[in-house]
Amino acid sequence: MSSRVIRMAATAGVTALTIFTATSCSSGDGGADAKVTPAAVASPHSDGKGGQGEKKEGAHWGYQGADGPANWATLAEDFEACEAGREQSPIDLDDDKAVQAPVDKAVTIDYRPVTAELVNNGHTIQANVPAGSRIVIDGTSYELKQFHFHLPSEHTEEGEHTAMELHFVHADKNGKLAVLAVLMDEKSGASAFADLFKRLPTKEGATAKITKAFDLTAFLPGDRDQYRYEGSLTTPPCTEGVKWTVLKDPVTVAPDEVATYKELFPKSNRPTQPLNDRKLTEVDK
Repeated sequence: MSSRVIRMAATAGVTALTIFTATSCSSGDGGADAKVTPAAVASPHSDGKGGQGEKKEGAHWGYQGADGPANWATLAEDFEACEAGREQSPIDLDDDKAVQAPVDKAVTIDYRPVTAELVNNGHTIQANVPAGSRIVIDGTSYELKQFHFHLPSEHTEEGEHTAMELHFVHADKNGKLAVLAVLMDEKSGASAFADLFKRLPTKEGATAKITKAFDLTAFLPGDRDQYRYEGSLTTPPCTEGVKWTVLKDPVTVAPDEVATYKELFPKSNRPTQPLNDRKLTEVDK
């Protein structure tokens, strides 16, 4: 039986919060380390008006057809890592390839109640949040900047998707990115996302403000067992140098909530990428 996240709130990444940069897990930096830069302030998925043919920076991209993942590297010069990169995300989470690490290697999650600005950026719903929440990885603190969703999940376990995936995008003091991913299983009954999903802005460019603070830990599973690996943004420019943590246990999302999100974004996930010579670490708390 698959250990599938029956044991793993972007995510988009990585796919999509504006105020700070990370495009659904996207940044405007095409270098070796994914960083938060001013370039993405307008839209974390920063979508330009570039078309097919000549490669253009900030070119339009999508999840299907000619602008889909198979062609991202051809759309703009700074998207070339989407094909040439050797440490790309997402990946398949295979227990047989995972290396057990001691519990002190687990990522620490320190989230506080937040208000949020929800943004429909054309690729996902992204929630920009104020400072005050963080994760700690190997002694380095990464501040939460935004969270967003993908449908279906981007990460798989033994090839199997969940209904959706949530990405929390963080940055350290130098702008390097770390993403905490939570898999979302579709199941009837109560859902922690009910209030949030009632507020989703339905038109591209539209926003909605949540002024009453809510508890981010409600979007996390109670068990914090996790996978860790070095990866990339899951949207163009597919910048590498992103630290990924994927919680093993999924959380529940109601069928009507999945349907609501799917009506806005029928497909918003990048296919899994080769692990190559990277190490996938498993930490059981």
